[in-house]
Amino acid sequence: MPLASSEKLSDVAASANRPLQRHVLFTSSAIDETQRAVSSVFCRHTLTARKQTQRTLDARMHHAAVTPQSSLNFLEYGSEVTVEPGFLGDFFNIQVQLTGAVETRCGTKTVVITQGEAAVLSPQEYVSMNWERDSSMLIYSIKRALVERKLETLLDRHIQDPIVFNTLMRNDKAKNAGWFRGLQVLVTELDNTHTFLNCRQAMSSYEDSLVMSLLHSQPHNYTTELDHRAPSVAPAHVKRAEQYIHAHADRSISIEELARAAHTSVRSLFAGFKQYRGVSPMKYLRNVRLDRVRHELLEHAPGISVTEVAHRWGFVQLGRFAAAYQQRFGELPSETLRGEHAISINTN
Repeated sequence: MPLASSEKLSDVAASANRPLQRHVLFTSSAIDETQRAVSSVFCRHTLTARKQTQRTLDARMHHAAVTPQSSLNFLEYGSEVTVEPGFLGDFFNIQVQLTGAVETRCGTKTVVITQGEAAVLSPQEYVSMNWERDSSMLIYSIKRALVERKLETLLDRHIQDPIVFNTLMRNDKAKNAGWFRGLQVLVTELDNTHTFLNCRQAMSSYEDSLVMSLLHSQPHNYTTELDHRAPSVAPAHVKRAEQYIHAHADRSISIEELARAAHTSVRSLFAGFKQYRGVSPMKYLRNVRLDRVRHELLEHAPGISVTEVAHRWGFVQLGRFAAAYQQRFGELPSETLRGEHAISINTN
């Protein structure tokens, strides 16, 4: 049976208990078609019926691509199924249980997520789920690169190990309740035509706030360090080097020049940056330049090109530049320039 169009779903989508009613992606009774459609949003996975007598589904998915780094989705299968994506790879999923229950295995832990709770699926943990017939979810999907970058900002250092969240997220704690309220605002705005999130900068800021809130509210393997981190005061030579980098990021800077400007040796400069910034001086310089490029691309001046901006900030090898940009921001520079990280709002 072919996937149904959003026009055929108008009556169903009007049901008040299904969020993102203006962003219907598909409906289907076929397992293979449902599997392909959901895979196109998340990742490849296996989808199997848990009962041999039930070979058809009553599946539907609503999908709002918030930015290239995140999306918000409503999903239900209408049947007892097993979903096994394995390792997610490059994204986190926060799956809020709206109805029913889902037995969720993430890594070595298996928990049953019930209505009002959420499962936080980490990219490096093996994932499988058993859905009940009446289960439905609101799923916030966020790129791993963005979450890691925000944690590094909070810790003021580079992280080596992948972030692993506790799987079960309850809505009965003050911190978590705030994150759930923030997600509800996003749902409400996505269901409106006239929304402040149509502004790209506003959407980016709101996305950042959700990620920061998640890192502070949901326990993970860096929580202890984050909660007890004492402010570190970098020595004067590190601060002088940072000031020099920010003032001269648009021209070629050697490590020797940077050390002279900081009134220190190259060795001491490397040691100071590693200890207090978690990266080498030259990687710090590269990150500053990438941030400047992104700022210009977001401004979207008429006639601007990625190549022009990249060259202006010292990036000559465009292939390496694009890879570094994507690693830092979770999207290609061309996507930033085209504004593809803006919300896809249906204005009909």
